[in-house]
Amino acid sequence: MSFNLAVILRETAQRSPDKPVTIQDDSRMTYGELDEQSGRLAAGLAASGIGPGDVVALQLPNIPQFLVAYFGILKAGGVVVPMNVMLKAAEVAFQLRDSSARALITWTGVLGEAAPGAADAGVTQVYAAGGGSGTVTFEQLLNAPVPGQPLAERDPADTAVIMYTSGTTGRPKGAELTHLQLYMNADIPRRLFDVQPDDIVITVLPLFHVFGLSSIVNVCVRFGCTMSLIPRFDAAAVLAAIERDRATIFEGVPAMFVALLACPELDSFDVSSLRIAISGGASIPAPVLDAFERRFGVVILEGYGLTETASTTTFNVSATDRRAYSVGKPIWGTQTEVWTARASGCRPARATWARSSPVACTS
Repeated sequence: MSFNLAVILRETAQRSPDKPVTIQDDSRMTYGELDEQSGRLAAGLAASGIGPGDVVALQLPNIPQFLVAYFGILKAGGVVVPMNVMLKAAEVAFQLRDSSARALITWTGVLGEAAPGAADAGVTQVYAAGGGSGTVTFEQLLNAPVPGQPLAERDPADTAVIMYTSGTTGRPKGAELTHLQLYMNADIPRRLFDVQPDDIVITVLPLFHVFGLSSIVNVCVRFGCTMSLIPRFDAAAVLAAIERDRATIFEGVPAMFVALLACPELDSFDVSSLRIAISGGASIPAPVLDAFERRFGVVILEGYGLTETASTTTFNVSATDRRAYSVGKPIWGTQTEVWTARASGCRPARATWARSSPVACTS
C-alpha cells in the first residue's frame, strides 16, 4: 500500500481549486495554486538529485512559501525537517548533521546564521526565499518543468517529518513522524471541534512547531479550510486579522490568550466571528480561560500533546462535553498512562487507558 501525506493537498485542490488556502494581508493563495507550485518545487528538488527518503530541512516563517516547500518536499518523497527561524549557526549545523539533511530551504532574513550552519554541516544545496548571496533562490527552484503531477510513492510507515524537540533535558532530539501518523492526527482532531471548509483559522503558531504544523496546516488542508497567516505574534495584529478575515478559529498557547486579553486596543476590534478557541503547549490558568471566554464569547478547548505523538494526545472532545481546566481525555486511537516522578524515578501512580502508544513521564 502506498500513502503519501501530500495526497491531502491533491484531493482538496481537485475538489476546490479556487478556494483560498492562505490569506496574508491583501494576498491570497488558492488550493490550486498551492498544488501547482508545490508540484514545481518537487520537480525542482528531483532535478537537483533529491529522491524518496532524502531529508530536506525547511526553515521559513509563517509565509505561503512554507506550505509550498512542505508539500513539495513530501511530493518528491522527501523527509521534511522543520527548523526554527531563530536558530543560531551552531544549532542549524547540529540539526542538519543529525538528520542527515541533503538540502536546506531557508529565508533570506536568517541567512546570516543559516548559511554558515549549512556550510559547517556540509550541506551545499541551500535555497533562500527572497534570494541571498551564494544561494539558489527559492523561486529558481520552482522553474523546473513538471512531468505530470509528481506524488512519490511512500509506505504509510515511512517517515514524513523529523521534528526536533525543545531539548529540555539535553540537545534537541529528532522525533520521526510517519505519513499515516500525521494523517491520523489531522483527521481525528477535526471531528473534535467540527472543522468545516468555511472555517478561517488564525495561523500565528509557528509552522515549524508540531502544534502549528499538525493541528493547523494538516487539519486545514485535509478539510479545505483557509489559514490566515501571521508571521510573528502581535496581539493587535491577531485581533486585526480576526476582524479583517472574519476568522472562526483561534489556536494558541496560554501566553497568547493573556496578551490578547491585555491588548489596549481590544475593544476597538470586532471579534464576533470567532466560534471556538484551542489552547495547548502548556496548562492555561483557570482565570485566563474564564476571562477569555467571557470577553470573546467562545469556549476554549484545551488539549495535551507531544512532538513525538505528532501533536494531539488528549483533548476536550467538544464544547458541550468538556471538563474545564483539564486537558480532556485521550483521543480516539490512543492509550495513555499518567505517571508521577519519585526519588527513584518515574513510577505509575494511576493509569488512564483509552487507546495509543505514548507514555508521558511528568513530575
